Amino acid sequence: MQTLTALLSLVLLVGTSPAALAQAFPTRPVTIVVPFGPGGTTDVLARGLGAEMSKVLGQPVVVVNKAGAGGTMGATEVANAAKDGHTIGMLPVGPMTTQPNLRTLPYGPDSFDYVCLVYSNPQLLLVRADAPYKTYGELVAHAKANPGKLNYGSSGIGSVPHLAVVALAKAANIDVFHVPHKGEADALASILGGHITMFVSHPTFMTAHADKIRALFVLAPNRLPDHPNVPTIVEQGGPALSFEVWGGLAVPKGTPAPVLAALENACKVATSSEAFTKQMQTLQTPVKYLDGKSFASFVAAEFERNGRLLRESGIPKE
Repeated sequence: MQTLTALLSLVLLVGTSPAALAQAFPTRPVTIVVPFGPGGTTDVLARGLGAEMSKVLGQPVVVVNKAGAGGTMGATEVANAAKDGHTIGMLPVGPMTTQPNLRTLPYGPDSFDYVCLVYSNPQLLLVRADAPYKTYGELVAHAKANPGKLNYGSSGIGSVPHLAVVALAKAANIDVFHVPHKGEADALASILGGHITMFVSHPTFMTAHADKIRALFVLAPNRLPDHPNVPTIVEQGGPALSFEVWGGLAVPKGTPAPVLAALENACKVATSSEAFTKQMQTLQTPVKYLDGKSFASFVAAEFERNGRLLRESGIPKE
């Protein structure tokens, strides 16, 4: 019955003028699908964003968690949802740009219309607090003086930390060895135990373990406001590499333009609201709004770059 009602609503919406369509949407509560479990950063910020978007849309915005398969189950659900704007995905970098490059999936970046980029968290290259190298140049010199001995941890093949070091090693012409870990806690234990040389992570992780690790540089164009003493890689004479963990809103491809415009407007208002801004400051996750068109171009560029890095690493697509 619910499916029939949704189909009838879509038929009625399609048959109206664009102005009437924008005015009619939404006709019921809007769902944001988060492709991870509850309690994580993506989940928490999606709930905060939804609360602010509901004020603009005039309907409740609820979050549904659809975890599994590296975020691809949730992304698949969004791609296959009704094209009426009532199901949105909060889709991060992994399910959008690395997983489709690693294996054949029922969706790809072209399966969506893009609403807005919401956040983007720059990454830092971290080493043990007592490591002898304190700059990009010293790290590269150490790697070249010890060929084949420089290793690094990450949260898994195809993760942003993995690809960041792949790009760094290629640009610096150094030999590195990848040691995948189950998560950041395992990588921290490995670096403290001397089993790995370095790993890439977000500023919140460094802050939480500042007595044990330190950042050599940030992989972003600018220094971070919360860590002004950490230079960028370019400031240290390194390549202009930028790696960030990001996420934004997308809907199934073919969603009517007036509905997209209404969602984009709600996202723009929500991301600039005082309540959401304060929440993101608490999460130490920078807000980075891009409109739908700019977000689509951004995703396409990230998909291409990350796919190239995976191929250069010799990782075949399953």
